[in-house]
Amino acid sequence: MANKKKVCIVGGGATGAALLWAIAQDPQANQEWDITLIHNQQTVGGHSLTYTTTRNGETLYIDIGVQFISPMLYPNVHAMLELPDFQSVEVRDYNQLQISAAFPRGANNNMQNWGNFPDYQTGPQFSTLYNQDMQFDIDAFQTFIEVSLAMGWATKSLADYFANPPTRYSNQQQFINYLLAPYLSIINGYGAALLDQTTFVDLFPLFAKLPLPHSWGTPTPLGSFSNPGVGWQRFAQGAQSWVQAMASAALKYAPSSTLILNSNVTAVSTDQNTGQVNVQWTTNGVQNSGTFDKVVLTTDMWTNSKILNNPQNQYFWNNLYKTYIGYGEDQNGNPLGQPVVWPLMYGACYIHTDETMLSPDLLNQEETLQFNAYYAGTGGGNYDLTKTFTTYIQKNVLGTPSDPDVNADGIYLSMYGYVPQPGTDKMPDPAKVLYSQTWTHGKWTPASMGGPKANLYMAQGLGNIQYQGQMNTNVYFAGNNTTADSEEGALDSALAIANYAFGVEYPLAGINPFPFTMYYIYHNVMFPKQNAAHAIASIYHMLPVKEQTTAAAPRTARPQTKAIAGKKKTSSKMAATKKAGPKPAKTKAIKKSVKSQRNRKKPVVKKGAPLQKAQSSKKIIKKPAIKPARTKKAIARKNRRK
Repeated sequence: MANKKKVCIVGGGATGAALLWAIAQDPQANQEWDITLIHNQQTVGGHSLTYTTTRNGETLYIDIGVQFISPMLYPNVHAMLELPDFQSVEVRDYNQLQISAAFPRGANNNMQNWGNFPDYQTGPQFSTLYNQDMQFDIDAFQTFIEVSLAMGWATKSLADYFANPPTRYSNQQQFINYLLAPYLSIINGYGAALLDQTTFVDLFPLFAKLPLPHSWGTPTPLGSFSNPGVGWQRFAQGAQSWVQAMASAALKYAPSSTLILNSNVTAVSTDQNTGQVNVQWTTNGVQNSGTFDKVVLTTDMWTNSKILNNPQNQYFWNNLYKTYIGYGEDQNGNPLGQPVVWPLMYGACYIHTDETMLSPDLLNQEETLQFNAYYAGTGGGNYDLTKTFTTYIQKNVLGTPSDPDVNADGIYLSMYGYVPQPGTDKMPDPAKVLYSQTWTHGKWTPASMGGPKANLYMAQGLGNIQYQGQMNTNVYFAGNNTTADSEEGALDSALAIANYAFGVEYPLAGINPFPFTMYYIYHNVMFPKQNAAHAIASIYHMLPVKEQTTAAAPRTARPQTKAIAGKKKTSSKMAATKKAGPKPAKTKAIKKSVKSQRNRKKPVVKKGAPLQKAQSSKKIIKKPAIKPARTKKAIARKNRRK
């Protein structure tokens, strides 16, 4: 198609690569958009980057970020990996997630450690903590999680629960401090338990034993205080193999796409008169710039703040982004301005060969990972959670604890929820560090950052769902901060933006309904449905209507669905339904919602007037919901009334 519109994706992590793939694989979007992706590393990867090293002829793939995925928690990633485009990406089952926690010695110089597997639950190293009282409290908590949703605790926080627990505990505070807080710290990004933000709906899919169909291949529970977690998987060649596969497949679908690597985006600004978006970036110290019709920022919100707050973008910064994006913080937690809207955190990871990063009281190395509070002691066996870190023992990560990869023996990955300081914090010996990286990230639990996430839709450029007061900036936001800090959150946010801003239908349809359900949940987080009609219309926008194919067998563009004067708009999916037989009758509630949506006035958004807000006193769907076909009886009733 001549004169394609241009889109720039900022960031080449999992979200950026997924968005590149989503637009490229969609026939109509592919014809409409010319895609440029700008990334600050030598290759795509971002937080999914994989460090490689060779020992005894074996290549070891060590992830700097995500270590494990699960079909239960990552259903869309799992569904994507089953597509022909991704057959080269190998995943291996991991059903032995053994976790340990090590603490400073107690008042009587007793060792304080525990693990979720038998070898780490008896003997002098463990008996101080893993005693009968602790086992009683573990059973009480895990049993309550199983019934928590049925008892109405889904959206209540752990802080609410422990303020007045409906179950009895032998030593509640000890359970929180030495078992629950370490586990939540591992989940939420190291150094933060977030009892006030973590809800039971966050924990239920992790700790509950669910009767899922055997065909799903998802044993549970994924997590436990008393037994190894099951149902996990690991990318055999590292998480970066998946990100690279998305980028490679995208380039097959859209070979004219441009990847600009080793480049840092420094500024993004929208022209108030034309709506065009200018992007500035540096490559090897050389300043470059380009003008695009749309820009999608997949970087974290503190980075987005720096990119958007520039002299050319002050109108939108002061009237929009300052409210919904705000300022960031430096590595010492000092605000760079007010307000700080997004409660992100800095982090660091080190791949190294320094065994002293394990607790000297727990050097057995039978676990997958060790939460280490030994060096964060404050006296009397207590510790400072914010100064803890977690170390993954790579021989047990690349292999399993029962069948370790001997070539990875002596290699470790230590992860911090802060940036450690030499001489102050426990750090690997610099001479033994193989790779290090600092970054900014959110929390794993979907409930975290609920406020900023819930309001971000107002900062999004216009799309197929519009809200009163939106500005037509042509700038969009995706990434973990908009959903959850995981590979699933990254992918789902990319698919949601692809749908909202580029009209790309959900591309991972299959027999299992769970992936679409997860996607729909995150889509609703990013673009909340304000009423029933809004929700119904949005489902029509997202439902898939096409078959999956490989890059070698490109698909034809989907039928245009624009209304033709005097004719009813009909999608290919509806046509197929009509051939198969009559549609099931809608309920009165749905009929009423569709009717109310049909009778709404369309918003007037004039081209060339980017500052004009969606003109309506109500929340509006840009595309009207599909009208239900009238039956003969309904027409007859109408004629009688006439």
